[in-house]
Amino acid sequence: MEPTLLIGYDVESNDPKVLEDFLLKASRIHEELDAPCTLFVLGRSLEMAPDIFVRVAAGSGMFDIQQHTYSHLPLKSVVIESDNGVTMFCRGGSLDEIREEVGKTKKLISELLGLECIGLTGPNGYYRGLMDRPDILEVLHELGIRFTRTYARNEKDWQPVPFEVQPFFYEPQGFPDMMEFPVQGWQDCIWREIHGWEKVDLYLEMLFEGLEFMASRGLTWCYCGHDWSSIKGDPDMRIMREFIRRAKEMGFRLTSYRDYFEEASRSRDR
Repeated sequence: MEPTLLIGYDVESNDPKVLEDFLLKASRIHEELDAPCTLFVLGRSLEMAPDIFVRVAAGSGMFDIQQHTYSHLPLKSVVIESDNGVTMFCRGGSLDEIREEVGKTKKLISELLGLECIGLTGPNGYYRGLMDRPDILEVLHELGIRFTRTYARNEKDWQPVPFEVQPFFYEPQGFPDMMEFPVQGWQDCIWREIHGWEKVDLYLEMLFEGLEFMASRGLTWCYCGHDWSSIKGDPDMRIMREFIRRAKEMGFRLTSYRDYFEEASRSRDR
């Protein structure tokens, strides 16, 4: 089976200069390497600098744009278990808050970019995604969301998520037309915060090992990066350039989350 790499960036900076720097560099790299990806955009970031997004969205055929809620509202609570004990990291929003945040951002993407938003990444990520929250799935489904990227923590609400966890439909929960994309491995900002932002080569080594594992098993890797962390300690985005280049050399198929979802939906309906 052909291994697949889905690159998704959480775009959430509150600094227009960071947004522009990241978007221009990312668009250049992805265009040069012919590597489609998805931007999961925070509503308030889009609202703060719409012209930047309009320029990039219009000028790059590599970016699929979806959402990340409006203000980074967690969909579920995160309780981290570590050697230091148990920590309440964040509390999930109410159903009304989720409805307002997701609906508002969906409208912004439509009005400012002229695009239909059907995908959402959940701020912070959660163990098992939304498998245990059909009530949240129902709210998202009513708002037109058809794929989510929320399974981004392991059983201790930490990292990494096993690579063997693969994209799946929420059929047992009653939403067979909704897909979950798990974020396997480590989120870039968490690993680099722990090990050092300057350890670019060490981080790349870890990514290359992940590619070897996925390629040997023909699996799909849903990689999670961020706008601000992709350029922090790596202003030329060398990590992403070399990561993409190595994946293509190894025969990975690169596609956007939306395209993968639509392909999987067609296959399921046959």
